[in-house]
Amino acid sequence: MHSRLIPAFAASLAMSFIAACQFGSAPVTGTVDDRAVEEANVRTAAARWEKAIAVHDIDGILSFYTDDGWQLPANGAIARDVEQRRAFWKTIEALPVATDTVDVVDRIEVAESGDLAAQYGEFRQIITDRTGASTSVPQKFVNVWRKDADGNWKVAASMATVEN
Repeated sequence: MHSRLIPAFAASLAMSFIAACQFGSAPVTGTVDDRAVEEANVRTAAARWEKAIAVHDIDGILSFYTDDGWQLPANGAIARDVEQRRAFWKTIEALPVATDTVDVVDRIEVAESGDLAAQYGEFRQIITDRTGASTSVPQKFVNVWRKDADGNWKVAASMATVEN
C-alpha cells in the first residue's frame, strides 16, 4: 500500500509546484526567451549534478542542493539538511552494487519568475551486483530547482520512485 502512495505523492508534488509557479499565464518578470535560456542553464546544472553522482563525489553531489533542500527517498526518511543528505548519499554509495543511469527522458519547465524550475521524467537504473548479474529498474523522478543569489541553479527538492 505504501509504495502506491509514493507515485501519487510525486504527481501531487509536481502539480502543486506547477500550479504555484503559474506556468502559462502572463509573464511577471521574465520572457519566454529568458525561460528558454534558464531551461538550458538548468540542464547544464543537472548534467553536472548527474556527473557528480556517477563518479560518487558526495561533496560534489551535496554542492548542488540549496541549504534547505530536501531529498525524498522512495523508501526512507526525508533528508532535510546537509548532514541528513550526506548520510543518504553515503548509504547509496555504500550499496554492494554498481549502478548506471540510462535512457533519461525529462522535461524542464521554468517558472515565469525565472528563479524556480521543475524537472521531471523517467530513467532506467542498471544495477549490477558483485556476481556481474544486471537488473534494469525503471524509475520516475521530480527535481525542483531554485536559482540562488549568485545565479546558480540548486536542487530544492529531489524525489525518485521505483516502478513496481
